Amino acid sequence: MTDPTIIDLRRELEKARHALIDTQTHLAAHAEMNAALHCATTVMYSPLHAKVTAAIAGIEHALTRTEPGAGAGPDGRRADEMARVLTDLDRCTHGRHEGDGCVGCPSGVSPGNPHLPPGTVIGFGLHGSQIVMPHRDDKHDPAAWRTRPDAEADQ
Repeated sequence: MTDPTIIDLRRELEKARHALIDTQTHLAAHAEMNAALHCATTVMYSPLHAKVTAAIAGIEHALTRTEPGAGAGPDGRRADEMARVLTDLDRCTHGRHEGDGCVGCPSGVSPGNPHLPPGTVIGFGLHGSQIVMPHRDDKHDPAAWRTRPDAEADQ
């Protein structure tokens, strides 16, 4: 994620995480000092210490989800590879995108994937929205891959 807003948010989350870690350390030292002062065998941490610890975990989770390559596999490339697979669905049998020049195709221009012409329904989303093969100019727009379930009735 290289959006400047995400970068700024990540920077602010890092600052908050560092402040909370220092707070957590201070609260832990205070609880341990009290336990030692009273010769207690167990340390009783405050509810505030637990909330600070939970906030740190939440920030770390958010930072992990927004780091470049988030959602990717162990090598950090899964999302990029998946996007490449989707954008390659319009290639002809010779490997050329729809509308590109292709020496192997009879007309000299790739007709695209004969099994998935634009507008073909290739799946369904969670709420019944159709996932369709978009037109060549729209294949990099995620919204073009989906249609509303009632879109057919509108046409």
